[in-house]
Amino acid sequence: MVNITLKEIIKRKIQFDLNDSDGELIETNAGYIRGYNQMLADMDLTEDDFVDKYSKIIRGLDLENPNENIDELCGYNNAIVNILSLLDEKYLYEDI
Repeated sequence: MVNITLKEIIKRKIQFDLNDSDGELIETNAGYIRGYNQMLADMDLTEDDFVDKYSKIIRGLDLENPNENIDELCGYNNAIVNILSLLDEKYLYEDI
């Protein structure tokens, strides 16, 4: 397990969502994939900068906006929380 990185974990999560054949989750999976791909692009950030950037994104999401695709936005939100919680479990339970 010494060779697995956060980047590899994110890539595996993307692959899982790409292969998920549950038709009811297409939009949610699209949100997960968007979030994971965005975080992959930021793997060069320090941990503090990464957490700061994605905490701000989470706080800025409006999950009540009827003009947004709520399923996709929820997937996006959950992808970010999933990865932040790998860095520190407090992100599962605290307001970010």
